[in-house]
Amino acid sequence: MLIVTYNIQWGMGRDRRIDLGRIAATVAGADIIALQEVERNWREQAFPDQALRLAELLPQHDWVYAAAVDLHDAPGRRRQIGNMTLARVPIASTRTLPLPARPVHGFVNDQQALCEAVVGGLRVYNTHLNYLGEDQRLDQARRVLALIGEAPKHGGAVTAPGVAAFGPEDEWIVLPDGRLPEMPEPAILLGDFNCVPGSSTYRAISDAGFTDALELAGFAAHEGITFPGNTPPLRLDHIFLSAALAPRFRRAWIDDDAAGSDHQPVWLELA
Repeated sequence: MLIVTYNIQWGMGRDRRIDLGRIAATVAGADIIALQEVERNWREQAFPDQALRLAELLPQHDWVYAAAVDLHDAPGRRRQIGNMTLARVPIASTRTLPLPARPVHGFVNDQQALCEAVVGGLRVYNTHLNYLGEDQRLDQARRVLALIGEAPKHGGAVTAPGVAAFGPEDEWIVLPDGRLPEMPEPAILLGDFNCVPGSSTYRAISDAGFTDALELAGFAAHEGITFPGNTPPLRLDHIFLSAALAPRFRRAWIDDDAAGSDHQPVWLELA
């Protein structure tokens, strides 16, 4: 199973060209794809509905979109920025979970969110943490970890413990075959964390029992670049595995050749 995370910066590459086709070609080989900074009706020079366009370019994948910022644009149209998760198998359920934000002065501070997708016995959490300050990121990381930890205890998006499933003619919220959506224990947390290995945010996630896939691949804390445009270049994008998934690790790497964004994709292969 191949998994990739990629902050696509609304499709604008290092050559300043906006090309969603290039983004889709970069990630098409993955079974699970987590994208950040996907826009809908946000700027004229970009494709109006980037989520829909990427879905068209990746027709073999099911998909969900989680708007972190959702504003009025025009009658019947919303301006949105958020995270998009795609998978080759059906995404059984999804939730968009807002993360804490703070008012700031002198900067633009957008809302961030956690996109939960239940995919083939896994929980996939796609997120993009705050870029402004470590205190905000740490607040958000703690909320993320709490949400991930609580989810299996609360159950799936629809729950009915101890109650026999009814047919659709009796209970409209139960799926037609009587199943209820599951909330499995194994979890993958991935995205643009805007933090480097060794930072407070990174340590909070590691201390909660998650392992960085690139660390399993042998990357030292100072190795690997996913945000090359910074001075110095930084490793900000990560894939973290819960304890149950670490034994399934095969390999992980950074795609240094991808030029479709100001970030580089991070890949993981699981058995």
